[in-house]
This record gives sequence, C-alpha cells and structure tokens, in this order.
Amino acid sequence: MFHQITILANRIALACAVVGGLGTVGIMLLINADVVGRGLLSMPVPATAEIVSASIVSIVFMQLPFATAMGRNVRSDMLMTLLRSRSPRMETALDLFHHLVGAVILAVLLRYIWPQIHGAIEGNETVGLYGVFTVPRWPFVVAVLIGCALTLVQYVLLTASLAINLFSTRGAP
Repeated sequence: MFHQITILANRIALACAVVGGLGTVGIMLLINADVVGRGLLSMPVPATAEIVSASIVSIVFMQLPFATAMGRNVRSDMLMTLLRSRSPRMETALDLFHHLVGAVILAVLLRYIWPQIHGAIEGNETVGLYGVFTVPRWPFVVAVLIGCALTLVQYVLLTASLAINLFSTRGAP
C-alpha cells in the first residue's frame, strides 16, 4: 500500500512539474513578445514584469514536489557521499532528519499560505497594472498551496521510507 501511495504521489508531482514547465514556456513567450514588441514596434506587452513576478513563485512551487521526490533538493552531496562510504546508517539517519525538517517547514508554510486564498478571493485581489491589464491573484496562491501540500506529502513519504530502511531488522539500509 505504501508503495502504491508513493507511485501515485510521484505521478501527481510529475503532472505538477509539467504544468510548471508549461508555465516557464509561457513566461519565456511573454518576455520574448515584450522584447520584440518594445524593440520593433515600440509597444511593450503591458504588465509583463508583474505577471512574470507573480508566475515565478507559482512555477517554483509547482515543480518543487517532483524535485523533492527525485532527490534534487538542496543538501551537501559531499557530506552524504563521505557518510555513505563510512557509515550508510548514519547517512540514512541524516537524510531522514533532513526530510523530517523539510516536512515540518512545509507544514508551517502551508499553515500560512492557506488563509491567503480566502483573502485573495474575498478581497478580489489582482496582479498587474490597474486600468491596463489585471488578472486575479487567487490562481497563483492556489498553485503555491498545491505545490506546498504535495511537497509536504513527498517529504512525509520520503521520511517514512527512510525510517523504515533505518529501523528495519535487515541491518544496513
């Protein structure tokens, strides 16, 4: 059952990464259109900077769950390699601690992001330039919330897997 949950979580994380990748392509197209419009036609795309700045955070959080699932999060590979050669159990224990701290941080972050959705919807908050081009803020906050929640799930699954390996009766992880 644990293995099936991990597979499902990884597939959802991959789908979010694809959405984030498409968002990156969209930003690239928008920036290129702005540069071409500004340089050739003297007509820049309105609110490009505002749209890009709002989108970037959403894109990062949409790609974070898959990066976490694939072990591409920030850590010292040099230290982990050294520990692996000397004590595989110590490496697993440090990795478990790292993922546990990640889960706690994501849980705290999720707790602070959740109320912002209500504020963004109820307050009719927008991103862009008033009178020129605006878009609602709530889809960006929802994307961050989804990415944060799925990354939390990934950290919990990885922590559980490492704990199972570390404390199994087989000995070495």
